[in-house]
Order: sequence, then C-alpha cells, then structure tokens
Amino acid sequence: MMVVQWKRYLALLLIGCLLGGTAVLFVYGREMEQMMLVRKSLELQNKKLYEENQELKQNQRVYRKKQDQVIEEVRAFVMPVEQKQPLHGTIIVQVVDLIEKDFASLKGKKAEQVAEVHQMLHEMLRRREYVLSDRTMVEVRIKTVVIARTLKVFVTAEVISDDVWQKVARNFLFLPPYIST
Repeated sequence: MMVVQWKRYLALLLIGCLLGGTAVLFVYGREMEQMMLVRKSLELQNKKLYEENQELKQNQRVYRKKQDQVIEEVRAFVMPVEQKQPLHGTIIVQVVDLIEKDFASLKGKKAEQVAEVHQMLHEMLRRREYVLSDRTMVEVRIKTVVIARTLKVFVTAEVISDDVWQKVARNFLFLPPYIST
C-alpha cells in the first residue's frame, strides 16, 4: 500500500503541474493577445496622427505662401568701385546708415506694394548725394534692389572732391556762377 500512495501523490503532483501550467498559459496568452490588440490600435492611431501632422504642415506652408510678405528689415550694402582710393570704412558705415534711414519708411509695407513702385527706389538713389559728419560729400548710385522680407539695397559710393563741393555751395548760396557765361 505504501508503494501505491507514493505513485498516487506523484501522479497528483504531475496532474497539478499540468493544470497549473495550462491555467498560467491561458491567462498570459489572453493578456498577450490583448497587448497585441492594443499595440495594433496604437500603431494605427500613430499613423493617423502622423498623416494629420503632415497635412497640417502642408497647409501651413500653403498659408505662408499666401500670406502677404511684409518688409521687416532694410539693409544697405556698398559695393566696391574702381577708384583711385578705396573708400574708408567709416565712410561706408555712414553711407549704409544714411541709406537705411532713408528706406526705414518702407518697413511694415507689403513687399508686393514696394515691388510695384520699384522705380521710385531707383529714382531715390539714382544720383543721391550725402554729406557725412566730417563734411565729406559722397555720391551714391543704386545698382540692385532685392525686395523680400529683408529689403536689400546694393549701391556704389564715390567721394566727391572738394572743388566740386565748393562749386555746389556757390550755387546754393546764390553767388555769381563759377562759370562765366
């Protein structure tokens, strides 16, 4: 009888292990199946959100293109001219500052409006003369204008000699002309 009980306990232990293993596999299998379904739904939601994100980015690009571009900044650049003497750095800085002040009124204007009256920009700087702080007279000529969010004005500058300056002063002071007629 002892031998039979031992075999019976061993058989019950094996049956218990099989039933327990089966129950564990059933429970974890069901959880794994739910996790796979959740993963699949999250992948689909992620794909849907990614497509919406791309669509919003595309709409934003289209909106920016349709939006009126406004001139936010004015920049002037003095291009080198073949002269006997190249311009001093302080002259270039002062000329750039004066040009940017002249065009400061264009800030906030629509780029399309400025582009329509680009001839006015050329007329403003066709042969513009500036008197700098050291009483040097500089003649500025426009070369190129780039109209975008930043209005870029490319000019050439040339220092006018003193004798021309004196001749101009005579004309403004209503003195007898320097050229006799």
